[in-house]
Amino acid sequence: MQNKEVVWRQKFAMIEQWQQSGLSQKAYCEQNNIAYHIFHYWYKRHRVAGHGADNQASSFIKLEVPSRAGYAHIELVLPDGKRILFHHLVSSDYLKAIIS
Repeated sequence: MQNKEVVWRQKFAMIEQWQQSGLSQKAYCEQNNIAYHIFHYWYKRHRVAGHGADNQASSFIKLEVPSRAGYAHIELVLPDGKRILFHHLVSSDYLKAIIS
């Protein structure tokens, strides 16, 4: 039982390293030779376990919409793990309307 706990602490430490890295999950996984779907599972467990910034008093996070020309898509990841992918630029007002 204690070994499982140690292993999860190590996985959660990797999640926290990713959060501080500024990289996307995919980029972090590629750099660290981790399968993306496995990392995402760890991240989901991390949130459920009550770690990190996901469990602060407010469930809102800062929304940044890139304004760079040529940006191919926007991916919005909701707290429950659901993803919304836009293949064109959308305004922050539009995103707020969708998630409210």
